[in-house]
This record gives sequence, structure tokens and C-alpha cells, in this order.
Amino acid sequence: MTKLIAISVVILLSSLLAGCPARPRPLNQPQVIFSEGAYTHERSGMTFPLAVGDFRRSLIQRYDQDGLDLSAGYDLYLRQQKIAATVYVYPSPSLVSIGSPPGTVASARTFLAKREFEARMREVLQPRPSARLIEDTEISVPIGGTLRVGRMTTFEYEDQFAGKRQPLRSHLCMFNFVGGTWTLKYRITYPASFEATREIDTILQGVPWNVPKE
Repeated sequence: MTKLIAISVVILLSSLLAGCPARPRPLNQPQVIFSEGAYTHERSGMTFPLAVGDFRRSLIQRYDQDGLDLSAGYDLYLRQQKIAATVYVYPSPSLVSIGSPPGTVASARTFLAKREFEARMREVLQPRPSARLIEDTEISVPIGGTLRVGRMTTFEYEDQFAGKRQPLRSHLCMFNFVGGTWTLKYRITYPASFEATREIDTILQGVPWNVPKE
């Protein structure tokens, strides 16, 4: 079996067999979760503190019936500017391998991660026809003493934000198959005139990854 065929078999199995955890069953409307302290997502182990640096947690929402798909919003107000960040955790694409070599499984994961990222990019671009993709890069972020590799794209567009319509810069950052099972997605948006490199690093590094290792 060639490597390409082997990867295709793994991908096919991923679409036919249920992985662990199951795929989310969406709610009709997101459900707000109230928590006065640090909130731990029971299914993944991810913890969302009340504050990350100068960011303050705003809204926790659940998107599915089984509590698999969840997000926490964080806002920072600095020099009359707002930076809005949302951290999502949800199951990675299902991947079931029966006796496949590790290299084949790794290649299948790479393929599925790329497909998932492109789907999330379309969610950003489709409602914003004037949005421009200005950067698409692999990133390495030190989190919990481990260098985590992900992908980040940067968009610019004009939209309503912080009470007025203005040019914005927005980042989509994703880490797939965390602990073998979970995807972590970050959306970070702020006025295009603002330099937010330090704040982006704060939110990417500051939310603790408590997902069990694979």
C-alpha cells in the first residue's frame, strides 16, 4: 500500500468511525455558562482563568448538547483601545487508525488539520467579502514549558468594533490534535492602527493547557 493510499484509508476511517470524543451535537443557540472563578472544561481539562495578564474574562459559552464545544472571551482595554480575544476548545476531526504506521497517522493528522484550518478561515472570510489575508504562517508558542506548533493567519477588514465602525486586524490561530483529541482555536481582533504583538503573546501563552497528554 503506497503512503498516499494508506493516508486515504486512515482519512476514510476517520469519516466512517466515531473517534473519542464524539462529534458535537450543536445547540440551537449558544448557552452562557456562569462562573465566578476559574472555569474548567470538564471534557478536555482546559482551564479558563478570570484574568490572563491584563485581559479579563467576559463570556463563557457552550455550543453543543454534550459540553464538547466551548469558548471563553477575554477583553483588554488599553489606551482607549480594545483587544478582543476568544479561546475555543472542541474535538479535533475524528481519526481512527487500525494498525497504521505512526508516520501514516501523522500525515493523516496533518491533512485533517489543514482541512479544518481552511474551514475556519472560510468562516472568517465569507461574511466579510472585503477582508484581506495579509499573513499565513506556522507559529511556535511556549506553553506550559513545551513548544507548541500551530498555524496563524492575519486578516484586515473594516467592521463594527468597540462601538464604532473602523479598520480592524484579526488573527486566527489554531493548534490541532492537542492531547491527540482536541483543537484549540484563538480569534484575536483589535483596531488595525494598534500594535498588539505583546498582547497576542500574552493570550496565546497565558491560558493554561491542561489537556491530558495522548
